Amino acid sequence: MSALDKVRDLNDFIKLHGSYVAVFSTPDGQRVLEHICKKAGISSSTFVRGDSHETAYLNGKRDLALSILKFIGKDHNALIRALQEGAEHEN
Repeated sequence: MSALDKVRDLNDFIKLHGSYVAVFSTPDGQRVLEHICKKAGISSSTFVRGDSHETAYLNGKRDLALSILKFIGKDHNALIRALQEGAEHEN
């Protein structure tokens, strides 16, 4: 890979990061991100006793949501607490 290709890749990465931040910084983006995190089960264990395939499937969903949070610089622990508090208020 040439130096020019590396610069282009870096520029593409920077643009992609900016897009993620722009999307998930809006109120609608926050709502979608919370939904993704709930559906991905970021606040619960992905282990399913006796079913390695289901465990891998659930872990993949959770990992994708956590990677989005990491990429945009969100504290996943704070979001987990907020989701748990929201669930407590719904009950």
